[in-house]
Amino acid sequence: MTVPFSDRESVYTRPDVALEPLIHGYYAWLNLVSPLTAAMHFSKLYVPLLRSFTEDSELHRASVRDPKLRGGMFVDLDDGCSDAVRQLIKELAGGAMPVLAAAVDQLTAALESTADGFDLTSRYRDIPDPLKGYVELVYDLNDHARVRYCEALLYASSYYDQRAQRIDISLSTDDHRPFAMSTPRLGGAGHLQRAMPLRDPRIDLLFSAMRVPRPFGELRAAFEVSREEAQAFALFFTSCPPRHAEQREADERLRVRYFGHACVVTEAGPVTVMTDPFLSDNRREGRYGYADLPDRIDFALVTHGHQDHLELATLLKLRHRIGTVVVPRTNSGALQDPSLSLCLKALGFDNVTAVEAGDVLEFETGRIIVCPFIGEHCDLDIGAKVTYAVRSAGQTLYFGADCRGLDRALFTNIHRMVGDIDHLFLGMECDGAPLSWIYGPLFSRQLDRKKNLSRQLNGSNAIEAIGIVRELKARAAHVYAMGREPWLQFIMATNYTADSYQLKQVSEFFSRCAALGIPADELYGQAHIV
Repeated sequence: MTVPFSDRESVYTRPDVALEPLIHGYYAWLNLVSPLTAAMHFSKLYVPLLRSFTEDSELHRASVRDPKLRGGMFVDLDDGCSDAVRQLIKELAGGAMPVLAAAVDQLTAALESTADGFDLTSRYRDIPDPLKGYVELVYDLNDHARVRYCEALLYASSYYDQRAQRIDISLSTDDHRPFAMSTPRLGGAGHLQRAMPLRDPRIDLLFSAMRVPRPFGELRAAFEVSREEAQAFALFFTSCPPRHAEQREADERLRVRYFGHACVVTEAGPVTVMTDPFLSDNRREGRYGYADLPDRIDFALVTHGHQDHLELATLLKLRHRIGTVVVPRTNSGALQDPSLSLCLKALGFDNVTAVEAGDVLEFETGRIIVCPFIGEHCDLDIGAKVTYAVRSAGQTLYFGADCRGLDRALFTNIHRMVGDIDHLFLGMECDGAPLSWIYGPLFSRQLDRKKNLSRQLNGSNAIEAIGIVRELKARAAHVYAMGREPWLQFIMATNYTADSYQLKQVSEFFSRCAALGIPADELYGQAHIV
């Protein structure tokens, strides 16, 4: 069949081309990139899960169809994939990851049973060989022993295997995708998969062509597309110039737009600030897309490492357009607290700035003030989380992500740093998943069921949220990051009904804001705020 473009013809990448970055076939997120957390997840979650699928695939398919089980760990594949699943199991079970995960469990158990507050020198003999040279044994001030891992050395070791990385590109025809946290991407009709490190500049080549055309032959050669594949590959491109976003370099007025979930784009003069980038690939009425962004994103602010806030596919598609990615700093060396900075640098982002509460980043029309973030992480000791106040064109916006109002005095102190807030953005997903949903594979012991269910990935409820509004003296409040947009479901798998506790809390929050004369709304899809 005829390929619609000659190799010399200049083409644009279509705006509805979807990218899925993959590691061992699974949708990439922070805990699958960092070597230690990846070993724990693949060995302790995905290998047993895939084996379960091979033993009873119909149970998995029936569970996937049950709305009450949405977001559960079930594999959404058909029987025709069984051989590929068995091959993936063999790949995961036969490599270094099970050995590394077992070493973590062994060392953790040894410390728990032998460390008694006395000198730890003799305990270094308990370090399993796979971890030698990568750990320090330490106490906290209450004589609780723990392991501090040198994550940077692990990234530089054979445990960080870029050969496991690949990309999947396809056309986004609707919002449905199998749940990314449980189902591997095995390719198929309409999908082009290529093994390549996620730092590979060919990703930038592909998505920079959304705005600047490239010869079709150059793109075909870059992705090693055979003549037999050329016609299918050509479907990802068009000869029609794209619609470009309005460029506003000379306009000093503030413009604030909501792009979905926790993604807000703030523009004043030539400077653009974007929070928690997560865009829809499927351009439809009622949502903004990549064509609605300015050519350059000066600052991409990431609040924390959960997969709906550090969304690697969006960041990779925008990598060539981002001036600076700003992430929370952590050097704790704790297993549950991997470094966002190391992750992004490993994925080819050379422009990462790690910050902590109290830092200030100045730019031409304002400043970014880094603020604390408490709660939402199931009470785990995690340092890699911050919130941001953005002062631009005379107004101050506060991006609270999933921060909780557990201590109103904290926000009194934040107010001293940032002043009154014109627009407050706050997540209220206040009945979240339990501790085990994200962090279960990192534990070396069986989680107590009652404790597990009591510790949730919760945002603020109505009382906490109104406390934040009061202490920050907010003039307007916006509830966001609720996971309700349809293009988020492959990662979020939220299952709201009219009786959902979260929505009732949002309604109560609106009533409390109204009583104070403060305008409040819930953002959904797209919105032009200022």
